[in-house]
Amino acid sequence: MQTRINTVIFGLIAGLLVPLLAITIFYFVAFADTEFPEFIKILVSRKKLSSLISISVIPDLLVFFIFIWLNYLYSARGVLAAVFLSAIVVVLTKFLI
Repeated sequence: MQTRINTVIFGLIAGLLVPLLAITIFYFVAFADTEFPEFIKILVSRKKLSSLISISVIPDLLVFFIFIWLNYLYSARGVLAAVFLSAIVVVLTKFLI
């Protein structure tokens, strides 16, 4: 079973899903009364979208360290790649939106 989990693709998928889950939780906690597209419009108008994306990547640290502790080093590489992709998205949203 370790070989299926210990892949870069698995880590990349986990590293991309965890921030999406964090954004979803934030949406339901703070903006449950608004529609999701309206939530995104509010973030863009307040210039907070890149900040939310940046903060939502923090739970990836937990996933990264769990993979390290379990000696799933390829999965940890995938999580690290997802963090770098998120950083690119943050920079693009910061300067383009």
